[in-house]
Amino acid sequence: MENIIETVDLTKRYSKAVALDSVSIHVRQGEIYGLIGKNGAGKSTLFKTMMGLAPYSSGEIKLFGSKSNKEIEHARQRMGFMMGAHFFPYLSARENLEYFRKLKGIADKAEVDRVLKLVEMDKVKKKFKSFSLGMKQRVSIANALMGYPDIVVLDEPINGLDPQGIADFRRIVQKLNKENKMTFLISSHILGELELMATRFGFIHDGKLIEEIDRETIRNKTEEKVIVKTNDIEKATYVLEQKFPNIEYQVNGDKELVISKMVEKTDEIASLLVSKELKLFKLVAQEISIQEYYLEMITKGGTDHV
Repeated sequence: MENIIETVDLTKRYSKAVALDSVSIHVRQGEIYGLIGKNGAGKSTLFKTMMGLAPYSSGEIKLFGSKSNKEIEHARQRMGFMMGAHFFPYLSARENLEYFRKLKGIADKAEVDRVLKLVEMDKVKKKFKSFSLGMKQRVSIANALMGYPDIVVLDEPINGLDPQGIADFRRIVQKLNKENKMTFLISSHILGELELMATRFGFIHDGKLIEEIDRETIRNKTEEKVIVKTNDIEKATYVLEQKFPNIEYQVNGDKELVISKMVEKTDEIASLLVSKELKLFKLVAQEISIQEYYLEMITKGGTDHV
């Protein structure tokens, strides 16, 4: 699959501080790429350099295969971008987007109404200054989607959205990705939400890109686990050790038994514990979350340690 965004050893220094440290990112056409990292990890700085909003110290940026400054400037016209909510406070959502439609050179006047309907802001008449944070985020997302860009870059787009707003955003992204073949590059520190929509992930920590990995590869590299909560954890561990001498487990902070590599024996585990007169308060097979994978990555220092 073709890379439509690529950076090569991209580095950004602020005096003695290094905001980006030799970052090489690859966003492929047609995917929903989730850039994951805590606040201050370098996500926004990467986006600013990528979009030409901030200079970089060294390295290279390629957009749609273009490398020269002139070609990259032209390529940026094929991109929608959201970073913060920078609009005129005394204008309505529609009036703000009408201004940006003209600024972007989009001839179709119906485009403003289309994107406002997508984010359910088409009936809002009041001025931008009176909007909630969630409403401002919706207008920012609508602005990024104007003109059917080939790729949409969104920096922390779900900040301030309520649960319904987050679900609606996810639906919009997945619909445009599937039906319009639109590529998305989305950053967030809310890992659980990106986990539900992204097809590929980049983990960034302290300015370094630790790993890029497909969702399916994460599933192949990690193991499911069985989580058991009983009325007698000591008896449960003894019973299981007698039945399964090679069992691998640990007890978490909630006094639950977390068993590795035995998802296929979940029913057998349940039957065994019940037969020994243990009460089962919880027994679930659980796949490792993106958040757990990310935390393991930054703790152990990269792919060589996973």
